[in-house]
Amino acid sequence: MDRFAIKGTKKLFGLARTKIRLAEEADTIETIPAPLPLIKLLSGEEITTVEKAKEYRDKLRDSIDFSDSGGVARAVFELLDIVEGVKYKFEPPELCVLVGEDELKAVERRAMKESLPINVLLMTEDAPEGVNIFIGEEPPENSLHLGRVPSTLAIFLNFAFNSAYLSEESRLKNIRVILGRKTLILDAIYFSLGEFGARLG
Repeated sequence: MDRFAIKGTKKLFGLARTKIRLAEEADTIETIPAPLPLIKLLSGEEITTVEKAKEYRDKLRDSIDFSDSGGVARAVFELLDIVEGVKYKFEPPELCVLVGEDELKAVERRAMKESLPINVLLMTEDAPEGVNIFIGEEPPENSLHLGRVPSTLAIFLNFAFNSAYLSEESRLKNIRVILGRKTLILDAIYFSLGEFGARLG
């Protein structure tokens, strides 16, 4: 197991705990969407409320085996799902996902038409040729700005896992990931995308 990915996963557990606490302070009851889609897909659990998200996060923390790379990757995706699902009442709009399903479908159509992968750019300075989705502050030209914070990847993952072009039996395909700025959380996300079948680099 990559030690930076392990550290990043631990930081994600902390981030999820913080977002759940802020959601509770904002009197948030339900998650959006409900149930949280990645958790339902990957673990079969229906998480529909902040309280259930808190319980599930604690269960994940208590049961995670950091020598199991597949389990760690699944936990990373599910923690992103929790963060995105509980933050809608208190998070500024600019820190939420910036695009809708129509924009994601347009990107998918272009990739299919040109027989290209979708490049997921994690805080890179530049964009390669092709079809690009960007996460970070300053999107390079020729990229769709998905969101400013890493957890917005959960929205794209849910889309990808429901796309025959981008996934098959809960494995990602036709997705390439490029890591720019290195942070522990981005290291964990990069590692996890690779574990689920995305091409790295």
